[in-house]
Amino acid sequence: MNFQVYFIKMTELRKLRVDEVFYQIGKIVWLPFCILGVWFTNIGYERYGEFTACAIRKMCGLPCPGCGGTRAFYYLFQGDFIRSLQLNPTVIFGILAYLHFMLLYFYRRHIRKTIVGREIHIQYYMYVAIVVILVQWMIKMIRIFCFA
Repeated sequence: MNFQVYFIKMTELRKLRVDEVFYQIGKIVWLPFCILGVWFTNIGYERYGEFTACAIRKMCGLPCPGCGGTRAFYYLFQGDFIRSLQLNPTVIFGILAYLHFMLLYFYRRHIRKTIVGREIHIQYYMYVAIVVILVQWMIKMIRIFCFA
């Protein structure tokens, strides 16, 4: 392979956008995630629920920022969205953020047919997720210390 062909291939690799990579990963992960959710809801939670208990809460008695995530996942796949939101709103936010990203990317790529242009900034989803995690954790801590 000569240098010019190698340079062109490397240039094409650098043009790979982050949002395109996440979209392709999202297409691959969606079906196994749904299958895992249905399995966990019907069989796995009763069998393996005690293994998913929070080690930080067991050791020090205080919830970690992710506490309630497994139960929220369980209730989400049971269809009890309110209970899932109460336990850990990050689970529902994650699902909604994923759906928003996938639909936005699909719309831009296949309906508007524009791939050149503004990239979807994945980090904004993470910033909001961090805020949701910290706010729900602070609410849990306030409930423990003020209302216990």
